[in-house]
Amino acid sequence: MSADPGTVAPYLRLEARPGGVRVRGRTEAAFGHESADGQGVFARWRWDGERLLVRNDRYGMWPLFYRHEESALTVSPDVRVLLALGGPAEPDHDALAVFLRLGFFLAEDTPFAGVRALPPAATLTWSAGRLGLASGRMPPAGPAATTRRAAVDGFVELFRDAVARRLPDEPYVLPLSGGRDSRHILLELHRQGAPPRLCVSGAKFPPDPGADAKVAAVLAARLGVEHRVLRRRRSQFRAEVAANPAQSMCTVEGAWALPVLAYLRARTRVSFDGIGGGELAQNPSMELIRANPFDPDDLPGVADRMLLAGRTGPHVEHLLSPRLAGLWSRERARAHLVAELERHAGAAFPYASFYFWNRTRRAIAMTPYGLLRDGPVLHAPYLDHALFDHLSSVPGRFLTDGTFHDEALRRAYPEHAGLGFASAAPPPPTPVLVRHRLGYLLRLLGHAAWAERDWRSGGDRVLGRLLAATRGEGAGRRVSRLLPIAVYLLQLEALTGRRTGAGPW
Repeated sequence: MSADPGTVAPYLRLEARPGGVRVRGRTEAAFGHESADGQGVFARWRWDGERLLVRNDRYGMWPLFYRHEESALTVSPDVRVLLALGGPAEPDHDALAVFLRLGFFLAEDTPFAGVRALPPAATLTWSAGRLGLASGRMPPAGPAATTRRAAVDGFVELFRDAVARRLPDEPYVLPLSGGRDSRHILLELHRQGAPPRLCVSGAKFPPDPGADAKVAAVLAARLGVEHRVLRRRRSQFRAEVAANPAQSMCTVEGAWALPVLAYLRARTRVSFDGIGGGELAQNPSMELIRANPFDPDDLPGVADRMLLAGRTGPHVEHLLSPRLAGLWSRERARAHLVAELERHAGAAFPYASFYFWNRTRRAIAMTPYGLLRDGPVLHAPYLDHALFDHLSSVPGRFLTDGTFHDEALRRAYPEHAGLGFASAAPPPPTPVLVRHRLGYLLRLLGHAAWAERDWRSGGDRVLGRLLAATRGEGAGRRVSRLLPIAVYLLQLEALTGRRTGAGPW
C-alpha cells in the first residue's frame, strides 16, 4: 500500500531512538461511546510525550489493533494502516486455519502474525520501547443457582433497566430485522415511551430467505412506527470487495449491511445495536450445539465437529493449494481451537461463552464498529454489565432448547407473541439461488483487469480451483460457501504483497 495511512484510519506510531521518541500520527484518539459509569463500546489512546496509554471497553468489542516491533509500537483501528507503515505481513497460519473453516478469528488473532487485536478490558502501555499489556477479561461465570422462570424474569427486568439507561433525548433511526434482538430493543423503547422516528431494514444476500423486512414491517406497523426497506447492493461481489478490508480482513460477514450503515451515518446521531443478544440469550448455532454437546473431556472431538459444521466445513479444501492445505490444515485448526475451547470449559454454558468472546467480539462487532467507525453512537443494551453478568450465568440446560429469548419476549410483551420470526421462513427457490451464484461467479471472473493487477497468477490458481469446485454433487451449496472465501483469499494475497512463487501462495 502506498497511500498515506492517515487517509485510511487514525493511527499512532512510536519509535524509540537514541535521541528520543519519533512520533507519527495522532497522539490522542477516542472511538465509540463511554458512559460516566464506564459502560459502552469504546477504545482510546493518549501519548503524553513519555508514556502511551491505550484502553478499551469491558468486552473488547471496539476493534483496535497493534504491532510491537522491538523498540517501536503502532496502534490503529484498521489493520491496513499497520501494514502500510511497514514491518512483516507474514500470515498467521494457526489463526487462518481456524478462520477459513469457522468464519471468525479467535481471541486476539488476526490474519497477520505480527498484528494483534487489543484484548478485552485492556490496559496497554508503552514507554521508551517497553510494552506493558494487561487484560481484565472476566473468567467464565459458572451456572447460577436459579430456576428457569427466575432466569427469564431476570432477563426481562435487567433488559428494561439497560434500555432505560440508554434512552435517546433526540429523534433517531433504529435498524430492525425479523429476528429477536432488534425486536426486543424496539418493543422496550416503545414501552418506555421513546420509540424511534423511523425503523429501517436491509436485506442479506441469498441464500438468506429475505423475510427480515416483511416481518419487521408488520411489527413497526403494529407500533405505529414508520418503516423503510433499504435496497441491498446489486453485486455481492463488489460489496464484499469493499467491506472485507474495511473490516480489517477479520470477517466476511458485513457486506450486506453497507446500505443500512450508510443510511444511519447520514440520518441519525444515535441508534441501537442488538450485538450480543443472540450468543447470550438464544444462540444462532443452537442446532450445532444440540448435535454436538460440549464434552470437556473430549475437546478435540468437539473442535473437529465444530470445524466440519463451520462456515465452509470441509469445502475450503477445494480452494487451497497443496502447500496452503498443509499450512492451514484441519489438524492445525483443531489444535488452535482446542486451546481456546479450554478457556470456556467452566462457563455456565460453554458454547455461549465461546461464541460471545470469539464470533461476537471478533466478527460481528466488525460491522457496526468497524464499518461504522465514524458514524452515530450505537447503544448496545445486551452488553449492559448487569444484564451480561446475568445472562452469562444462566445454566446451559435452560438455553439448549432454543426458546429462552422467545419466552422472555412472550412474557414481557404478550400482545405481540403471535408474530413469528424471519428465521422460520423457507429459503429462496432454487432458480433464484442459481442465478445469484452464477451472477456472483461471473462478476468475479469478469474483473480481469483488477485480477491482473492485484491477484496475478496466485489469483489464477484460486479461481481455477473455484471453477473446479463448481462440478460434481452438491456443487451449488459448496460454491455458495466458497465464493466469499475465494474473494477473501485473493484480497489477502494482495494485502500481504504476495506474488508468484513467493511465500505460501
